[in-house]
Amino acid sequence: MNIPPVILNAGKKHTATLIFLHGLGDTGLGWAGALNTIKPDYLKVICPTAPMQPVTINGGAAMPAWYDIRSLDEKDEDREDLEGVDMSVDYLMNIVRGEKQHGIEPNRVMIGGFSQGGAVSLRTLLASSETLGGCLALSCYLPGDSSSLQTKQIQTPVFQAHGDADQVVSYQRGLQTNQILQKYLLNLQFVTYPGMGHEANLKELDDVKEFIEKSFEEK
Repeated sequence: MNIPPVILNAGKKHTATLIFLHGLGDTGLGWAGALNTIKPDYLKVICPTAPMQPVTINGGAAMPAWYDIRSLDEKDEDREDLEGVDMSVDYLMNIVRGEKQHGIEPNRVMIGGFSQGGAVSLRTLLASSETLGGCLALSCYLPGDSSSLQTKQIQTPVFQAHGDADQVVSYQRGLQTNQILQKYLLNLQFVTYPGMGHEANLKELDDVKEFIEKSFEEK
């Protein structure tokens, strides 16, 4: 059974939306509290929870996951279940399209996520035919082979952030992802947080708040 998304409604007129995907084993509640402290009044935030599914690296135990992770070896080309990634990309884009019913066009919708959720968001940004309002890529990577991606240049602003003490998704993989993204993204910001592991801290949340506000000029 899928858990309904956590929705933080705009405090006044709703003119933009953030859809934020959690990391492996978490739920939408895991990020909703922090995002609620930094969101502008005009912003609606949607924090979905991934479906329960067996995860290979955790001995096949079922947990909320946007896709299966088969290996922790970052050099393993079969590390991520790319079919599962694509299904989550479709799920995220359906939420983006659903915001049109509330009068919010895709260019006023920011996508983003942490770890696995950030990976899905990056893949969605590069695969989408829509021009999105922004992307938050926190402590994450670009899943799969980048050679299959479209070659068009993307104007959407992207905030990529990584702790240099991350022992789950290595800082080196974050840097490698940044090098790939530079080929496609015209408005890419990369921020390193010294001493930060696979987590978020208050400085990062402040930077996310500033990025959201700069990306969406209030209407």
